[in-house]
Amino acid sequence: MRAVATTAGVTAPSVYRHFPDKQSLVRAVIGDRFAAFTTILTTARDGAHGADGRLTAMAHAYVRAGLDDPGTYRVLFGATGAGPAGLGITADGEHPGAASFRTLLNAVGGCLASEINVDSEINVDSEINVDSEILELAVELWASLHGVVDLRITKPEMPWPDPAALVEHTLGPVRAASAGPRR
Repeated sequence: MRAVATTAGVTAPSVYRHFPDKQSLVRAVIGDRFAAFTTILTTARDGAHGADGRLTAMAHAYVRAGLDDPGTYRVLFGATGAGPAGLGITADGEHPGAASFRTLLNAVGGCLASEINVDSEINVDSEINVDSEILELAVELWASLHGVVDLRITKPEMPWPDPAALVEHTLGPVRAASAGPRR
């Protein structure tokens, strides 16, 4: 906390007026950065037309955000202490990144002509109440987009293909599912 206070140009006791401990400070920072990330996704979505266009815009925005600000991306998606336990989130609490995931779930559901609106909290220990195909495709897409970003950050020496081309490949399973019969 002293290092944070020094960097902010204030005394350590003044930090404790706003944050009782390091965990609450980290939780606030993670919450703020996830809110900004969610805004990036929703802004991209809102500027596009059609279900596939909205999901495509979000996927490209996800990758751009991660590559443009790799430090923040790694804190949000790769830091050991940024999980529920490290942030002090109880079983009935919601992770700060849940809004981003809800946005992704809704976009994938829109592509499958399942007008879902996941707007309820996604608690740490609760099941996500959404069609299993939508959940599986959303998690697969998220994992693929994460790989595109995280591998480029951690292995910059590799001869990576254009990120936009990789994003288009990551969308393949959702597009295939939206074109075929629903199970």
